[in-house]
Amino acid sequence: MEALPRRRARAVALNGAVAAEGVPADGVPPDVRDGLASLHGGHGGRLFFAPVRHHSPACALAVRELIREVRPAAVLVEGPDDFDALLPALLDGATRPPVAVLSLAPRPGGGSRAAFFPFCDYSPEWVALRARSDAGARLAFIDQPWTARAADDTDTAAHTLMAERHLAHSAYLKALAARSGCRDQDDLWDHLFELRGPAALRDWRTLLADVHAYCAMARHDYEPQVLEAEGSLPRERHMAAHIRRHMQETNGAIVVVTGGFHTPGLQAMLADPVAAPKAAPTASPPRSRGAAGSGNWLIRYSFDHLDALNGYAAGMPAPGWYQRVWNSAVDDPAGPALHEVAAACLAELARETRTLGLAEQVSTADVRAAVLQAGRLAALRGHAGPGREDVLDAIRSCFVKGALGDGMAGFDADVRRLLCGHALGDIPATAAVPPLVDDARRLAARLGVRVDDSAPRTARLDIYRDEGHRERSRFLHLADWLGLELAQWRGGPDFLAGTRLELLIEEWQVAWTPLVEARLVALSAEGATLQDVALARLRRDEAALAERGLARSAGAAAGLLTRGCLVGLHERLPDLLAMVAARLDEDGDPASVIAGCHQLLALWRAREPLGVKDDPALHALLLRAWDAALYLLPQLADTAPEGEEAAIGSLQSLRAFRHALAHAAAGDDANDGDSKDDDSNDDDNNDNDGAGRWARVLEALVTAPRAAPGIASAAAVLLFLDGAWSEERLCAVLAASLGPGAERDDAARALQGLLAAGPELLLTQPALRQAVDAVLASWDERTFLRHLPDLRHAFTRLKPAETAQLAAALAVADDAGLGWQGELEASEADMLAGAALHADLLAVLARDGLQSWTRTSASTTPGMEKLRTGEAVTGGEP
Repeated sequence: MEALPRRRARAVALNGAVAAEGVPADGVPPDVRDGLASLHGGHGGRLFFAPVRHHSPACALAVRELIREVRPAAVLVEGPDDFDALLPALLDGATRPPVAVLSLAPRPGGGSRAAFFPFCDYSPEWVALRARSDAGARLAFIDQPWTARAADDTDTAAHTLMAERHLAHSAYLKALAARSGCRDQDDLWDHLFELRGPAALRDWRTLLADVHAYCAMARHDYEPQVLEAEGSLPRERHMAAHIRRHMQETNGAIVVVTGGFHTPGLQAMLADPVAAPKAAPTASPPRSRGAAGSGNWLIRYSFDHLDALNGYAAGMPAPGWYQRVWNSAVDDPAGPALHEVAAACLAELARETRTLGLAEQVSTADVRAAVLQAGRLAALRGHAGPGREDVLDAIRSCFVKGALGDGMAGFDADVRRLLCGHALGDIPATAAVPPLVDDARRLAARLGVRVDDSAPRTARLDIYRDEGHRERSRFLHLADWLGLELAQWRGGPDFLAGTRLELLIEEWQVAWTPLVEARLVALSAEGATLQDVALARLRRDEAALAERGLARSAGAAAGLLTRGCLVGLHERLPDLLAMVAARLDEDGDPASVIAGCHQLLALWRAREPLGVKDDPALHALLLRAWDAALYLLPQLADTAPEGEEAAIGSLQSLRAFRHALAHAAAGDDANDGDSKDDDSNDDDNNDNDGAGRWARVLEALVTAPRAAPGIASAAAVLLFLDGAWSEERLCAVLAASLGPGAERDDAARALQGLLAAGPELLLTQPALRQAVDAVLASWDERTFLRHLPDLRHAFTRLKPAETAQLAAALAVADDAGLGWQGELEASEADMLAGAALHADLLAVLARDGLQSWTRTSASTTPGMEKLRTGEAVTGGEP
C-alpha cells in the first residue's frame, strides 16, 4: 500500500512548484498574474470566466454558485456552435445524463468521422446549461464545429471533443504531482480541488482562480507554434469572436465556461484589439441530418465510456464515485458528505464479495476497519474527507489479506467496476433519432438484450434446439457484421469457417453501449431498419468481389451465402443460391471450387440453426458443386513444384468432402438429428457413381503424361486409402516414381506427395517403407543434402509418436529384412575414455549421496559391472 503523508499543496500549485525561465521570484509569471486579475469582472465588469476541468464536481459546484450570484445575461459554453439546435432537447426535463452529442463529419471517399461531446450530472457544462433556466440567460455554444476540425484528422477512431491532453502531458503538472506526493495528475487534482471543505467548494472566486492558475502554468509547457499547429489557437480565435459578438448583442454580465487550458488564450485575444477578426461569426447553421455521414445527434451515453481509466481522453476516472460525491453535495447544503460516500462504497463492495462467493469474503469488521482507515488517511493528507485514492488505499489495507490471486481472483476488476459504474442515460422521446436506432432498440428489447444499461453480460445460446435462441444469434451475428460493437463472439460453432460444428451452444458477451447507438446513427443513411442496412451491405460485398478479382469465385460466393443465412437475410436466399450456382459454372480454379464445396457442406450440416432446413435447392447445389470440382480436378496434373503442397491439400479436402457428402446424402450427418430424407436412395446411387468417377479422375492424375510427381503420388495414395487400389499396385507405381530411373528431383517431390497424402502408410505398409528406405539409401551425399530441407518438411507431417514408431521400425530388423545392418566401430581408446567418464559420474553421485542409484542389479552383465567399478575394459563383453 502506498500512503504518503502530504501537506496541502494548493499554495505550491499557485506559487509555481517548477521555476521557469523569466518567472519572477514569487513563482507566478506575469501573464498568469494578469489573467487572475481579469478573471472575474473584466471588460467593464461584464465578463466572468469559468475555467474548468471537464466532468469535475468541484468545478460544477463553482459554476452553479457563480451563475446564481452573477445572474448573467448570457452563458457561453465551450462546444461546437452548431450544437445550438440541440439546446431544446438538452434542456428537456426528460433528458437524464449521462448523454452525449454525437457529431458526424463526412469522410472523403465515404463514411464519416465521429466525435462525442458527453455530459454527466456533474459536468460544469451541463450545470451551466441547467442553471440558465433559473437565471433566464441567453445560452450558446461557441467552439468550432466538428466539421472544421475533422477535415485534417486522419484517425478512424471516435474522438472526444473534450480532450484534455495538454494537461495530461504537462511537465509542470507532472513535477507538481511528484513534489506533492501524489501518484499521478488525477490524484493531484483531487488533492488540490475536489477534496476541499464545503465552504471552500462554494467559494467560486477562489476555486476558479486556483483552477486558472493550475491550467495557465500547464499552458507554459507549450509554444505558440505548437498550439497553432494542433488547432488550439484557431479554436480560441473562433471562441473569442463569439464572445465579442455576444458582448455587442447583450447588456449585462456574460459567463464563459471553457476548459481551463483555453481561458488564458481567450483572455489574451480579447485584450488585444489586433487579434479581433474582421467579421464576428454567427452561430454555425445546424447541419442536415439526412445527409450521409453528417449531423449532430443527442444520444445516450454511459459511465464506462466516460471513465478515464477506460481510455476516455477527458475528465476524471471513476465516474461512479464522483456521481455519488455529486449526489451528496446536491442533496446536502453543507456540501459533499465524503465520509458517508466512502462508507457506502466500502459496504457495497463487501456485499459484492459475498454475492460473488469469493473465497476471501469481506466481513463487517473489515468494512469498519476500512472506513476508519480511509478517514485517517484523509486527515493525514489534509483532505476534508476520504477521496478516491484514500478509499482505494483502505481497500488494499483492509480487504486484501494476501495476493489478489489467493481467493480474490477478479477483486481488482470488481473494485474498478464499482467505482466506474455502468449507468446509461436517457433522452426525451421527442428528441430526433434516426429510425434505424429505434428499430435496433425495439429488436434488441424483443430478443432479450438489455438496452437500459451498459453492463456486459454473457449470453449462452442453444441454437440447435431453441428457436428463440436462434433468432437472437442471428441478431448478434448481424450486429457483429455491421460493426455495431454490441456483441463479441466467445465460442461455439464457426459456420463461416466450417469448424466446431459439433458444438451446440454459442457464447457471446453483450453490452449495449453508447458506441452501439453512435454506429447506428452513422449507418442510418443506408436504411431505416437493420434488415435494410444488412441488405445494402450484402450487395456491396457482392460488388466488392469483382474489385478483389473474385467475381467468378465459387468459394467467395458460397461464403456470402453462408453469411446471409447467418445474419437472417433469408429473403435473399434464392438469389444467393442462384449466384453460387452460376459461380460454380464459371469458376475455373479447382481450389476455389473445392473451398466452395466445403462452405456449402458446412451450411448443409448447420441447415437447422441457419434456417435452411427445408430448402431442397441446397442439397442440389451440393451435388452440383461436387460435379464442378471433379470436372476441374485433372488440371492439378499441371501443377508447378511450388504449388504442389496447396494442390495436394485441395485433393485431400475434396476427398473429405466426398465422404461427408455421402453421409449427408444418407442422412447420417453427425450434426443432424433428423431421420433420413425421402430421397436417400437416389443420393446413395449418386454417391456410388461419384465414387467411381472419383477413382477415375485420380487414376488419370497418376497416369497423365508429365504429371506433377507430388500430385501423382498423392493421388495413388488416396486411391489406396479409398480401397480402389491394392498395396501391390500402390508400391509398383511408387517404385516407378521413387526407384531407379527416376529423376532425383522428381523422386523427392513424389516422396513429399506420399507423406502429405498418407504419412501413416510408412508405419503400416512394410513394403512401402522398404521402397522408400531403398530410394534414400541410393542417394549420394550431395543429393541427400540438397533435398534434406524438403525431406525434413515432409516428415513433419508425422506426429512425434509416429516419428518414434517409424524410427523403431527402421532400427530393428523385421521379417522383410528391414532394419539397420551397420556395425558400431569403437577403438580401445574410445572404450577407456568411456570407462573414465563413467567413473567420474559415479564419483559425483557418491558425493551427492546417491550411491544407491549405482547398485548392481541382478541383470547387470560382467562387462557393465567392470564399467561400474571403473576398471579398464579392453575386451570381453561389450
